[in-house]
Amino acid sequence: MKLGNEQGIAMMFSLVALVILSTLTLSFLNLSSKALETTETIIKRAQSQAEAEGAIHVAIFKLVNNEFPTEVYGNSHKHQVEVGNQKIEVDVNNACGRWDINEGDLKILDALLTALGSAEHKDFIKGIQKARAMPGGFQSTNQILSIPGLQADIKQRLINEITLQCRSDAVDKVSASSTLKQAIKKYPDSYNKFPPQRIYRITASNSKGPGTYFSTHAYVEVFENPERPFKIIDWKVN
Repeated sequence: MKLGNEQGIAMMFSLVALVILSTLTLSFLNLSSKALETTETIIKRAQSQAEAEGAIHVAIFKLVNNEFPTEVYGNSHKHQVEVGNQKIEVDVNNACGRWDINEGDLKILDALLTALGSAEHKDFIKGIQKARAMPGGFQSTNQILSIPGLQADIKQRLINEITLQCRSDAVDKVSASSTLKQAIKKYPDSYNKFPPQRIYRITASNSKGPGTYFSTHAYVEVFENPERPFKIIDWKVN
């Protein structure tokens, strides 16, 4: 009887040990599977970023060598470029096709706000002047949202018409929106000006599955100088 009891207890412990071992094995396999999936996602995410940033560099090369079609100089242009064996769409637009918030002529801003539907905006323009006088001026176009004296919906539309990358009091009419063109036409002296720079905003995005989406944009100035063909002004990854 004593021997039988000992065998039964031993069997019970063996079964418990087997259950624990099986559970640990399944947990390990599950963790291994998740680790493998995580590693694969990390690799794909890195590839996605590299290809998106590679597309920006290809677009810069084409801008420097004037290989884009002439419509690139319009308000916005989408074009496919090859990175390795993959085609990625890049969006290229002329930054100087917008009114520069740090350097732009305030008369044009007044006309632009009227064209956007604002009846009274003197206090808002005074706020723009004060912000310009601060060290460094505007650092982001979204800063206009905190300046009083203008309706919120018009501020949101104004953001689509302004930039801080052109660094000129002139606007490239070829690249400007119809609303901004309408505002510039009221002032012939401003209308006949062209920005001295060729500055472009280039955007590219890429994805290789869930968790691997990458969007990259850069502001690039292109020079007519073979020794220094371009300069990257800004580069951001989202």
